[in-house]
Amino acid sequence: MMYQTESEIYNAAINFFGVESQLNMLSEEVGELLTAINKWRRYGGCKEYNMVVEEIADVEIMLNQMKVIFDCNNKDIYNKKLERLKGRIEHV
Repeated sequence: MMYQTESEIYNAAINFFGVESQLNMLSEEVGELLTAINKWRRYGGCKEYNMVVEEIADVEIMLNQMKVIFDCNNKDIYNKKLERLKGRIEHV
């Protein structure tokens, strides 16, 4: 089957692997991102930088699946959090 949209891919992955597996995968990918960031901070090389970029992509993909799983279509909370961040940096 050819998937046309990101949403179709995310839904197919969730259906194929299952919710519990994808929740576990999110934890794994976040851990890998933290490890990559720590290595980049320690060594600061191109290899480490590329590892961080790759792990960010993995985490973004998993987060997008979490948005599907938890039905996070409502932008109210996101916008509220973004406004809070804006307020923090504007009042420094």
